[in-house]
Amino acid sequence: MYKKFAIALALVCVFAFSGAALAAPPFGAPWIISYDGYLCMDLDLPPANIFADTLIVVTNSHPSRNMGVWIEVYDKYGVLTGVGQTFYNGGQPLTGNILAGNRFGWITLGMIVPRTTKDPYGVKGGEKFSFRIYTAPGNIPPVVEVKQVIYGVPIEYEPGEAIWMPGLIHSWSEAALGGLNGPGVVKAP
Repeated sequence: MYKKFAIALALVCVFAFSGAALAAPPFGAPWIISYDGYLCMDLDLPPANIFADTLIVVTNSHPSRNMGVWIEVYDKYGVLTGVGQTFYNGGQPLTGNILAGNRFGWITLGMIVPRTTKDPYGVKGGEKFSFRIYTAPGNIPPVVEVKQVIYGVPIEYEPGEAIWMPGLIHSWSEAALGGLNGPGVVKAP
């Protein structure tokens, strides 16, 4: 009886630790950048109708060391919506989400959030999300740029494509975070 109990307890512990590991960066993260972004997307009409999106660009300022990057996105209730999605360098995914020295990687909220967005009243519309970016190693903090974009008309492109078409953008705002004194950077304990 004790043997079965010990095996069951061991399995529960393995699953609990595995779940916790999947929800955390795969590396020690000395830098955490917190900010928020706006997304208005309807996935009920393929490929997607995008009205607004947020571009997130992470730059590794170190000239020669690689930097791991990881992102978590939360909805207005604090529910984890997307984790560790693949960042891109140009049109190619970064292998293992590793940024080489003096390089950057980018992603948009539309590429991370897997559903149609809803406004504060629960109707299809714009939604605000918060996100945390984790990076390592920690000798030089990353630089992060966040660009929130509103399109002039609904865009029928994949979320990661429309953000690079300036002729489709009606207006945008940018925030520069990171660096040594960036407003969004928090040094991890």
